[in-house]
Amino acid sequence: MGNWKKAGKTVNEEGTTVRYELEGTALALESRKRHIPHANGVGTWDHTTYFVIVDGEAIKECYTLKDAKEYADALNR
Repeated sequence: MGNWKKAGKTVNEEGTTVRYELEGTALALESRKRHIPHANGVGTWDHTTYFVIVDGEAIKECYTLKDAKEYADALNR
């Protein structure tokens, strides 16, 4: 397992994206929280998924940060 460092955070009307990079590699993770409208049209709820990024391209979507880190670490071996 490598050393993950927070590399940035973006907040906009769609939600929040937090980026983590694995030092010394082209691997990154993004936590993407998105606002999903309620079925009745009143308000939203937030849904977060985690993306494994290789050379700037999202290659896998995971539902937990643990799964995303394990996948990325396996690629790094």
